[in-house]
Amino acid sequence: MLQGAHELFAGHRDRAAQDHEALTARPHEQIDRLKVELDWLKKRFWTS
Repeated sequence: MLQGAHELFAGHRDRAAQDHEALTARPHEQIDRLKVELDWLKKRFWTS
């Protein structure tokens, strides 16, 4: 019974890590994209 409990909690931990990664991946991608756009705008308009 204890061996089964270990597998149950290990699966929950893995699922929680995947959920956290899924929730944070999209905002980080958007932040990176906005940083690239900002850098492009700075180069284009502030160097003129």
